[in-house]
Formats: sequence, structure tokens, C-alpha cells
Amino acid sequence: MARMQSDESYDGTPATQINAIVTHPTLPLLVSAHEDKFIRFFDISSGEQTYVLPAHSDAVTSLAISPLVPNTLVSGGHDSSLRIWDLDTKTFVQEITLHRRNKDQGVLAVSMHPKRKVLASAGADGIVKLLTWVEGRA
Repeated sequence: MARMQSDESYDGTPATQINAIVTHPTLPLLVSAHEDKFIRFFDISSGEQTYVLPAHSDAVTSLAISPLVPNTLVSGGHDSSLRIWDLDTKTFVQEITLHRRNKDQGVLAVSMHPKRKVLASAGADGIVKLLTWVEGRA
């Protein structure tokens, strides 16, 4: 069993808790979403943290990677936004605000269909939304 050092900023409170993890379908990559607004990247082979990305203006709640949309990560947060990232450069590509905040929560889950270029999001507003990818964007 390997242990990923994900507690770099751990302060003994729930402020740095891990809310979601996802693995890449072909690369030795694990990505984690944190309450402290960051996304952290880990090399599965070594267990080392390789990158820390300031990702949202509130807690990052969910992550998705699809084999059909190469080198793309989707994150959701309590700031009510979905953010699309380029995995190669760790840069922001697009932001989509789809949900309304409810009791200080926004996006609760994101998922990519394994065989179709479809992204789903679920919000604290009680709504599930579906988006299709067109020319590299949702």
C-alpha cells in the first residue's frame, strides 16, 4: 500500500480535507480536490505530489477526466462553477457557471461519460445539467 502525501497544508481542521479523487485512464496520475480551494497532482508510480493548483474561489468538490477528451480535467466547486483545465500545462481553459448556490454549496459532482463527449454536473440547487463537448469546449 502506498501513501500519497496530500496533507502538505494540513492544519488539523476540515479546511484541508480531500473532497474527491480521480485517476487518469492512461497515465500514472492521481488528482485530488480539496476544501482549501486547491487541486493537487500526484505521480502514482512514486507517490510524490508533483503540482499544486489554486483552482476555485471556494472548496473544490469534484473532478472528472475522460479518455475521449484528451489531456482535460474538469473540476467543480462550491463557487458554483465548472472549470476546465489543460492537464499538460495545468492551465485554465474555460469556466462555466451552471448552478445556484444553496446553503453555501454549489457544484456537488461532475462526471464525464466514458463513451460519449458528455459532461454532467449536479448542484446543491437540486439540478443535474448535461453539456456536450464541441471543438474542445463544453
